[in-house]
Amino acid sequence: AGVRLAMSSPYLLSICAYVILYSTTSTFLYIQQAEIIDKSIHSSAERTALFAQMDLAVNVLTLVIQVLVLQPLLARLGLLVALTVLPLLTLVGFLGLGLHPVLPMLIAVAVLRRVGEFAIAKPSRETLFNVLGPVEKYQAKNFMDTVVYRGGDTASSWLLSGLKSLGFGIVGVSLLAVPLAALWAVVGASLGRAHGRMAEQKSGK
Repeated sequence: AGVRLAMSSPYLLSICAYVILYSTTSTFLYIQQAEIIDKSIHSSAERTALFAQMDLAVNVLTLVIQVLVLQPLLARLGLLVALTVLPLLTLVGFLGLGLHPVLPMLIAVAVLRRVGEFAIAKPSRETLFNVLGPVEKYQAKNFMDTVVYRGGDTASSWLLSGLKSLGFGIVGVSLLAVPLAALWAVVGASLGRAHGRMAEQKSGK
C-alpha cells in the first residue's frame, strides 16, 4: 500500500527524490571521508580520536541550532529555505573538496553537513508529512524510510564503484556531486512550495 501511495502522488514522489539525493550525496561523502582520512592519518588511535571530536562537534552544534535557530528559521523564512539549506551546503562542500581535497576541508564539510542534516533537514523533511492524511503519512513514509532510503544508498554505492572503475578519483567524484546537490536544492524548493499550497488548502477546509 505504501508503494502504491508513493508512486501515485507527485508530492510523495518528490519526497522520494529528495531522500534519494540525500542518500546518494551521503554515500559519496562517506567514501571520500574514508579515503582522505586513510591517506592522511595512519594511526588507528588518531583516527578514533578525530571521529570522536567530529561527533562531539556535531552533537553540540545540532543541539544549539535545534534549540535556538530551527523554530525561528521555519517561522521567518519558511520550509522552502529550510529544505534547501543542506543541499546548498552540500553543493559548496563538494565544490570545496573538488578544489581542495585535503583533511581540514573534509572535516569542515563532514561536520557542517551532519549538523545541517540533524538540526535542519531531517526535522524539515518530517514536517512535509503534516499536510497528509494518516494512511499516506504512515504507510508511504514507512516505504520511504526503508526501501527508498536504503535502496538509494545501495544504488549510489554501485554508482560510485562504477565511477571509480572508470578512473574517477576524489576530485572527479566531488565535482560530479555538485550538480546532484543543485538538483537536490531544486527538489527541496519545489517541495517547500508544494507543502505551502497544501497547507493553505487544508486550513481553508
